[in-house]
Amino acid sequence: MKIAISGTPGTGKTEVSKELSKILNYTYIDLNELIEKGGLVEGFDSKRKSKIVDTKKLEKLEIPDNSVIDGHLSHFIPVDLVIILRTRPNILKKRLENKGWNSSKVQENVDAEILGICSSEAEDNGQKFVEIDTTDKNPREIAELIKEMIESNKFDTEEIDWLEDYSEMLGD
Repeated sequence: MKIAISGTPGTGKTEVSKELSKILNYTYIDLNELIEKGGLVEGFDSKRKSKIVDTKKLEKLEIPDNSVIDGHLSHFIPVDLVIILRTRPNILKKRLENKGWNSSKVQENVDAEILGICSSEAEDNGQKFVEIDTTDKNPREIAELIKEMIESNKFDTEEIDWLEDYSEMLGD
């Protein structure tokens, strides 16, 4: 099985991916590293201070079976299961500020979380995905929850919609 762990920066992707890789005995793949080594960076957006990646090229990546792919663009890679990690926007904002991110980058990512951009992109791409609220769970709990889903072959998910509760946080 190939599993993508996606979500807005700050939702816990790396810790959950590493934990899940351990408990499933799967290969951990850092998508950012793969993008760099594979020459998939097409430029740099200086205004947003981020690399530009052609997501169509991600769709062509060959990922080995029994892998967990960690990255906020991993939902563009053809996999068996996409897990979208979600975090309450007020908590996400604090996490990103604690990482020392500038206010515009924090706001951009909080906006993306409120709007559910990763889930929307996964859906648009025809991916089977599950959303998990990571706000009050540790990485081990989340990894165990994913493992249980896989073992039981039950991928029930509740749609997470922060828009009503957090619309006032959306940037200009």
